[in-house]
Amino acid sequence: QERSNTSCSNTRSPHKLTMRSIALIAMAAFAVRESEAFATLKPPRLSSRHSRSQQPADLSVPEVAAAATSLPAPLLAASAAPNALASAVVAYLHYAGFLLSGVCLTAERLTLKEGMGKADDNVLSIADSLYGVAGLVIVVTGYLRATQFGKGWEFYAHEPIFWLKLTLLAVAGAASFFPTAIIIQRALRQRDAGEASIPPMSPRLVARMTSIVNAELLALASIPLTATTMSRGIGYAEWLPWQVGALPPALALGGLGYKYINEALSWKEEEGEKRAAE
Repeated sequence: QERSNTSCSNTRSPHKLTMRSIALIAMAAFAVRESEAFATLKPPRLSSRHSRSQQPADLSVPEVAAAATSLPAPLLAASAAPNALASAVVAYLHYAGFLLSGVCLTAERLTLKEGMGKADDNVLSIADSLYGVAGLVIVVTGYLRATQFGKGWEFYAHEPIFWLKLTLLAVAGAASFFPTAIIIQRALRQRDAGEASIPPMSPRLVARMTSIVNAELLALASIPLTATTMSRGIGYAEWLPWQVGALPPALALGGLGYKYINEALSWKEEEGEKRAAE
């Protein structure tokens, strides 16, 4: 009996191993077939109407500019690396020009008063000269930022607030022609007088120059607001041609510049004020 049991167990073991092997082979084959079928699957085709609705819409220039600032820091740094230093230097000089302009105008405003002496005229001459240098720096660096750095000319050309900024800058520059012309005239008179002091400005002339300097300060103080709104694409108009946008700054600079230069050259002190000053 023991021999018979042993023989039965020996005969069943190979049978069990064979069944298990067949089951494992079948499962492996099924898994391979399913993986191959999954790999060959294709995504369902969408209808033309649905596919058009899922396509990304065309982005405008302000949206592209805003998206560029949201890039990861390494990618943004790598894209800006070639011109980063030059752009930083130009931006620094641009801001420094505005800061120097404000300091010079403030110095002129505080110096203007009735009964000014020779020292006050010298302060006005120095402040006005530095103001001219600052204006030149602003114009040159502003041109570089609009065409080579920043967001590019294609953005600024269609931004109405950019042209408003230039209009304010043109107003401040054109208004400065009157004080500059008066200061130059007085400097020439002082040179001809030698050591003697020339008569001070009349109260009427002081009041006129003070009002013009106040207007320059107001225009200069409004420029940072236009710069911050412009850089964010507020008011961007793709349809706006740059020729239309450039018209107001050109008219302001040409028209007001002619007005103030002509007023300064034709300015006449009242006879009573001239005799009182002498």
